[in-house]
Amino acid sequence: MIKLNEVEIKLAEQLILTTLKKEPNITYKEMAERIKPPVHHRNLGKHLGKISELCAELGLPLLSAKVINTVSHKAGDGFYPLYKQFGIPTDGLSESQLFKRELQLIRDCKDWQVLSDNLGLDIHFDSINTVAALQKEIRLLPMSAEYEFQNMSYEEIQVKFFLDELIHKKNGYYNYRNSGINTAKGTLVLFQFENAIIASAELTKVEKYEKPLEGIYKGSYIFDTESIQVFEPITADELAEIDKDFSFFSRVKLKIDVSYQDKILALIKKKSQILIPEEIPENEIEKYPEGAKSQIIVNAYERNSKARQESIKLHGSNCGICGFDFGKIYGDEFAGKIHVHHVKPLNEINDNYEVDPQKDLIPVCPNCHMILHAKVGGVYTVQEVEKFIKKAK
Repeated sequence: MIKLNEVEIKLAEQLILTTLKKEPNITYKEMAERIKPPVHHRNLGKHLGKISELCAELGLPLLSAKVINTVSHKAGDGFYPLYKQFGIPTDGLSESQLFKRELQLIRDCKDWQVLSDNLGLDIHFDSINTVAALQKEIRLLPMSAEYEFQNMSYEEIQVKFFLDELIHKKNGYYNYRNSGINTAKGTLVLFQFENAIIASAELTKVEKYEKPLEGIYKGSYIFDTESIQVFEPITADELAEIDKDFSFFSRVKLKIDVSYQDKILALIKKKSQILIPEEIPENEIEKYPEGAKSQIIVNAYERNSKARQESIKLHGSNCGICGFDFGKIYGDEFAGKIHVHHVKPLNEINDNYEVDPQKDLIPVCPNCHMILHAKVGGVYTVQEVEKFIKKAK
């Protein structure tokens, strides 16, 4: 990671303070005179560029955008090439639009203590009225397609990482490389991958390491494994329909107004993936790990032809919930057609488990089967679905 010299550390400290105190943008001349001993304002460009390079490495907005030209009242000419230099997408925006967007990111950012800590600064954030006690938030967490999730589709990340590795192997620990989120326990984190939200989880803790793990990771976010969800991708437009102030995804860990949490959770519920075994091609089943069963439900026991036939032999081919009979409704040609549902709780299944067609399987019609699997994050019981039918009547 880039190291700043003494002048650059002093400049960075002043830029952090102007941001925390919500001061307006500052000219090159004013900035040069803020540090002791002062430097000539014509020499600031290269120093500001290095500050922004460190910000980019830490996943923060480019703080040098706060320093403006006296005449144009915009960032200097050297600011815009930084996007290409640091590999930051410009999304086809003009220089004027990029400047405005970066200023908005700077205003919205709540993680300036990360930069302060990196530089060893003694800024008393709590004594500055602009920073309140940590509270639950909604935060977007960009994921790296360059490192950890290289050449992976969002579907692969959802199944292999979120529903298997993060829950069963990492126990909710999600390592970060450069900077963590400065937020409270209970914050809703929305995982951003390639301009879409593909998963969510509730944060329980942010842990910083004294020595980088594997020489790379400076800390971990720790998530409640019971709260981890995956769903069909949520787009920027869909978020903007909920929060009118949101306009685009970026490399920065953006904040969404917590007052919109109920609407966002409702959207997540709407987009949650519910798949029953009959919807998954036979040759695709093995692609889904056991850990995915709680949300992307691929229960191999329901596809076991021998167990299915034994269950139908024992229980009959009518739906065990609503009594639907295919042969009676569609004719003899379709008699005996039926789905089979596995009723044993997933937490009771281990590597030595063998399905019992009498106790563990029940014939159900496609409608009842869909409702059984329609519970977000789990499965309804047979008794619950029977109550739904009774209540509806």
